[in-house]
Amino acid sequence: MSEFNRPENMYAENGISINAYITKVFTIMGLGVALTAAVAFLGYNSLMNGGILASIFFGNAFMIFVPLIVQLGIAIAMGTGLTKFNTTTLYVLFFVYSAITGITFSVLPAAYGIDTLGTAFLFAAVLFVSCAIIGHTTSVDLSRFTGLLFGALLAVVIVSVLGIFIPALRGSLLIGYAGLIVFLGLTAFDMQKIKQYYYVPDETIKGNLAVYSAFQLYLDFINILLYILRILGNSKSRR
Repeated sequence: MSEFNRPENMYAENGISINAYITKVFTIMGLGVALTAAVAFLGYNSLMNGGILASIFFGNAFMIFVPLIVQLGIAIAMGTGLTKFNTTTLYVLFFVYSAITGITFSVLPAAYGIDTLGTAFLFAAVLFVSCAIIGHTTSVDLSRFTGLLFGALLAVVIVSVLGIFIPALRGSLLIGYAGLIVFLGLTAFDMQKIKQYYYVPDETIKGNLAVYSAFQLYLDFINILLYILRILGNSKSRR
């Protein structure tokens, strides 16, 4: 019997059912999103009132890239440290990443408007949950589409980088829709992987995988939100 068509309550390891494991993953992810939102709110107020963030980011252009570099380092560390770190370390890395994302998101209300940001968040939540349900319930092995998904992701990243230098690509709605579709697919794929991780026999590794799965779903949600913002922002600018 494959991992994709086992009964969900076939058995519970150490008294933890697969549904409880999935709930744990989503709880961790939800805490990350809540931390990002809280830090973004505080950061936005700081920017609007000329606080410390305003002086840091507007006073030194290089400081804009520091959070991005730190986030990249954390993402690499989490991926490579699954079998090396303890679960507490992964929790710390994930929540530090979430907080830094909140700092970078402080500019979003000013860039897009609070109303647009709220609308984008609701759209992102609905789409994310829908794709997560698909990934959880489907009996199709989504790993067969891994090459297609990551190939499409690479193409979107390359075109986005080119957009920095080519104005015609910078405001392209096509990139927004393509990126959105890719991360919706990745959401279903990452959700399905959680069901496989549940059957890992090593409890420490399984705990680490729960945090890492939350991190992956968090990234999926954040990117869905950003691409929806891009679409809504471009649509408003064309009116």
